[in-house]
Amino acid sequence: MKKSTPAELTVMKSLAFLAVVFQSALLYVMNYRSPHPEEAIMIGMLFHFVKFSAPVFVFLVGFHIVQHTVIDYRQYVLHKWKELVVPYVTWSFIYVILFSSHLHVTDVMKQLLLGEAASHLWYVIMIMQFHLLIVIIIPFFYWIDQKKYWKLFIIISAMIYIGFITFIFPIVQSTSYIHYIDRTFLAYFFYFGLGGMVAYTLPTWRKFVIRVIPLNTFLFLSLFIFVSYELFTSQGIFSIDLTMITYLKPSMVLYVTSEIFLLYALSITIVQTKSRLYTALRFISRYTYGAYIAHMFFLYVFAPIIPTTMYSMLQAVILFTITTIVSIGVCYIIHATPLSLLFIGQAREHRTISILSLSKSKKSVPS
Repeated sequence: MKKSTPAELTVMKSLAFLAVVFQSALLYVMNYRSPHPEEAIMIGMLFHFVKFSAPVFVFLVGFHIVQHTVIDYRQYVLHKWKELVVPYVTWSFIYVILFSSHLHVTDVMKQLLLGEAASHLWYVIMIMQFHLLIVIIIPFFYWIDQKKYWKLFIIISAMIYIGFITFIFPIVQSTSYIHYIDRTFLAYFFYFGLGGMVAYTLPTWRKFVIRVIPLNTFLFLSLFIFVSYELFTSQGIFSIDLTMITYLKPSMVLYVTSEIFLLYALSITIVQTKSRLYTALRFISRYTYGAYIAHMFFLYVFAPIIPTTMYSMLQAVILFTITTIVSIGVCYIIHATPLSLLFIGQAREHRTISILSLSKSKKSVPS
């Protein structure tokens, strides 16, 4: 049994998806279009600006998981297998065929188990671990709520997490197998815990994120300047490598946490406006997972048609726009077909046209 999802979380989910696609577009332009140094600086800064996607997704999963009160573990895991793993396997094979020139069974199995068929699939391997641990997570958060230990919990969690990230940062930069710790639940448990805390303290949390907007905005801008400075001084403006930007370093933890606070406040504002933007984000949120795992395919399909003569930033924006529209559009179409579960992890949606709409459409057709 689970409570309803607050509207602002729906908005956050869509914003996180859009951030993923924009990151992929920026990364493609940086790697394959050889931007000028001044363009590379802008791309690096923008990449940092939208580097909140995975922690936000983990935050949202934390919120949703701890809302469960009573679950049938077998049924829950089976549901998540269909929802997350089935489309993951489908698209992994597609990416293996798309990106790999030499196919070996052992390599394919390794890519499936570690989420290496495409650069963004590691997330599925990591997030599934939280779902498997739900029988431990729910009682733990319930106990914290009964004891009213939320402030102590989040402070201790933050301290442990910063210490853990400081310790593993050199490891995840290495080439040894131990660097795969970056796709375990341990590498993102703080954001999950933050989301879980919010689920239990929602009214207080909403007031808090709104109240700290002035201070947090200053903190966010300061951290944004600092992480950008780290990027440019560590690599140089002539050798910027966006793949080296990792969530798993102390400065990025502080930066992303601050950004989550701001995004939550922004999402509340968007919900309150009830604008067309809110309507669009609500629609996008229905297909974020399917579009997330599929977007890289469409990005590589449409990237060659974008002229290389225009500014690199403009190329990235166009690629982002096309990829977003096509990814969501294809998921919407697939959702009405028998292939829906296989490709986007959702049961088929049976759409019907109302008699009133049908009669109107007939009147508009000339005889």
